[in-house]
Amino acid sequence: MRRMAVILMLATFGAAIAPAAFAQEDAEVVLRIGLTQDWETLNPTAGFAVSEYEIWNVHYATLTDKAAADFAPIPGLAESWEVSNGGLTYTYKLREGLKWSDGEPLTAEDVAWNVNTGRDQEWDNMLSTVINLDAKVIDDRTVEITSSVPDPKLPNMDVYLVPKHIWEPIATDYDATVEYEALDGVGSGPFVISEFTKGQSVVMVANPNYWGWNGENPPIDKVIFQTFANPDAMVAALQQGELDAIHGFPAGSAATLEDDPNIEVVAGRQGGFDEIAINGGAVTGQPHPALLDLEVRRAISFAIDKAAVIEDLWFGLAGPLETMSPGADEAKWIPDIPVDKAFTYDPARANQILDDAGYLDTDGDGIREMPDGTNPIVLRHAVNTDGDLAGPIGELFTGWMEAIGIGVELASYDQDALFGVIVEGDYDTFFWGWVPFVDPDPMLSYFTEAELESYNDANWTDPRFEELYLEQKVELDPQRRIDIVHEMLTILHDAAVYIPMYLGPDLQAYRTDTFEGWVRQPADIGPVMFSNSSPSYSLLRPVGSGSAASSDGTNWLLIGGVVVAVALAGAVVVTRRKSSADDRE
Repeated sequence: MRRMAVILMLATFGAAIAPAAFAQEDAEVVLRIGLTQDWETLNPTAGFAVSEYEIWNVHYATLTDKAAADFAPIPGLAESWEVSNGGLTYTYKLREGLKWSDGEPLTAEDVAWNVNTGRDQEWDNMLSTVINLDAKVIDDRTVEITSSVPDPKLPNMDVYLVPKHIWEPIATDYDATVEYEALDGVGSGPFVISEFTKGQSVVMVANPNYWGWNGENPPIDKVIFQTFANPDAMVAALQQGELDAIHGFPAGSAATLEDDPNIEVVAGRQGGFDEIAINGGAVTGQPHPALLDLEVRRAISFAIDKAAVIEDLWFGLAGPLETMSPGADEAKWIPDIPVDKAFTYDPARANQILDDAGYLDTDGDGIREMPDGTNPIVLRHAVNTDGDLAGPIGELFTGWMEAIGIGVELASYDQDALFGVIVEGDYDTFFWGWVPFVDPDPMLSYFTEAELESYNDANWTDPRFEELYLEQKVELDPQRRIDIVHEMLTILHDAAVYIPMYLGPDLQAYRTDTFEGWVRQPADIGPVMFSNSSPSYSLLRPVGSGSAASSDGTNWLLIGGVVVAVALAGAVVVTRRKSSADDRE
């Protein structure tokens, strides 16, 4: 997602448009979704926000899909696959008669071109998956993908496949690829982009050629995503029936929505978290020199009252978190940090650490100086103006730091500007969030040297972390890989450059009197939208239409073909299912 792993709880400042403009028209069946995060781009090789990933989940089908229940690999565009060559080669068989939404055939050529071009041009949102892969066309429906190293992610092919016949003339190099607006409207998912108005909406229309309709008419004609600058207005629109579902509403509205008999509230967990990052100084832009001292970073970590944030800003809906969450399965990938190693709120201890390290307030102005008595410690804390929690957290952070003799200057940026500031290293601290992919590899890769001046937003590297990253990337033993990941996350925790604040739920709500068939991913605890593969959209039906999705998210129209394909996949699929089940959007 990457997804990039993706950014959580962001709010757009784009102009909100009147919900009434999206009132259902005549016989058209329209699903209306409200959210508070804008889209910077709809190009799947260039974007990074959760809102963008949701559009791609709906617009692009993937070679393999993820089960709604536990993220296990299931057939997608490929109806089956076989493994050979000692586990290095996977041969995927595409479904018969696949077409893009414009009617052009979708063939193995499309798959191979995406894998090989994404690898060669190093597409950011694809690279961690395809970097070691080579794809070869066997025939129109068969593509052979070979990894140069053992790859625990296979047979999953977690990348969006764009239409070769549209993209090949455009994607001549990396720069040309990422600059493309990608508004051609040609996709392979259940709905494809029809209109995009930045700061307002994305309109998607049913794709008649989507394989999952199984020859039937799509039950929904159009999906409209509408951004709201004011989250309270979005909540009101849902209550008034002007929206069918909303994503990312304020925690303080949960109780009110729960009282509405026609609204279901979901606090979905998929590993998402928010963090305060400290500039580790590994790029050209440098932090205040005090931050290069581990003792100062430890003191800052002890001074942050995460429990108060969970209670006061999240109304108890968020969960505690001591180190980063790298994947969708929180229980599997997040290590236990011993109590005596945890950065539990203790400002007295933080002050003592700074005193012992020689950072004293030598001039009595309330701000500590460097040990040589110069350079007062005043941090530049970046506030993401597209996030509804970044402002309050910034104010709290100022107070926490003042309590230990550290000054804070707040500087505000929108999310795109903030990304640039991070890449340049021109900050000391900031607050933001992620929603990781199912597999931890992409999230872990962000803290390697290769991601400096890109997704490495702590500007931090560690030689042992780098070694372990390469080791987990080729480790096929599930338990050994978990152990490696846990060691990596413990190293990151102990370096005190990335202070996870909490596991934040995706707060969503939907009307129960308009559409049915919402599916949580993962089962029981996950969100119903904005998840790793967002299965709800192809399963929803108007209430009373006489059809519904199965409880595990399997499209009842497809059961026959899918069962056969899973059986063909054999033990490999079972192994991957276990691996995924042990694995957070």
